[in-house]
Amino acid sequence: KIFTITSRKMGGMERQAQAKRMNELVELSPHDPRWLSAIEQDPAATVFHHRAWMDVLAGSYGYRPCILAVVDADGQVSAGLPLAEIRAFPTPRRHVALPFSDYCTPLYRDEAALLALAGGLVEQQRAGRLRRLEIRAALPDLPGIYARAPFVLHTVALDCDPARVAKRAHRQQIQNAHTAEKNGVRVERGTGLEAVREFYRLHSLTRRKHGVPVQPWKFFRLLREGLLEKGYGFVLLAYHAETCISAGLFLHWGKTLTYKYSATAEDSQALRPNHLVTWTAMEWGCQNGFTTFDFGRADLEDEGLRAYKRRWGAEE
Repeated sequence: KIFTITSRKMGGMERQAQAKRMNELVELSPHDPRWLSAIEQDPAATVFHHRAWMDVLAGSYGYRPCILAVVDADGQVSAGLPLAEIRAFPTPRRHVALPFSDYCTPLYRDEAALLALAGGLVEQQRAGRLRRLEIRAALPDLPGIYARAPFVLHTVALDCDPARVAKRAHRQQIQNAHTAEKNGVRVERGTGLEAVREFYRLHSLTRRKHGVPVQPWKFFRLLREGLLEKGYGFVLLAYHAETCISAGLFLHWGKTLTYKYSATAEDSQALRPNHLVTWTAMEWGCQNGFTTFDFGRADLEDEGLRAYKRRWGAEE
């Protein structure tokens, strides 16, 4: 769901009351140790909450990231949300949680903290500090928060035994992965510059074919340096003979393994390399203690992609 906060006119007394309550929210740097402590302790945290992801966005596009948080009496974060300030002419200045992120949920200890965070966001927006705020997650139903849901999210529950995950998937998905292996497809895992370059080559070809803008190489170079090189992700490359025909880029934090980008050569679809890439990642997640495989979001109207993810046992 995407939530956009909009403004309305207020009287003077209401402004004064809101200004006092605004102290409940503080702005933290993504590098503040209190935020790192919060995401380390919260099982709902994903790689999109991590400072390394926000550093990639800032370095690639010039966005200014920050954390708006509710802090307790000890100064620790009881609720918080990453934001990025976007200034891109001709669109008005806005804040998004977060750009290029399928979703980014508020993190909170309890419902009271979440309500304080949501209320504080509304107050900040009405006071003019946040002109327009887009949050790619659910918030409490408060006045001033408006919801629309053009996307759905898919996640698969992982298990220490990959066989149990395979049983929850449609039989054809696993068979397609085995078919790829029988067809001579092999998958290699890497984090190096050349592996990311090979992924980017195929990624660019696939996006251009579908008329989708290609993100600059700088974004993926910084992503490798800031995340993959530090152990927060990897690429899987599927080869047939010596040609890379399919690739996936995966990020992870906590217990969630996120399938962020994928690409497959159009003339190699019959070999089912994308199925082998997906299943290889799921097996790796099971073997390395992850509990959630995040398939990312899909357009509500894209029934084909939604059905594909559900066949892997994904909850929508």
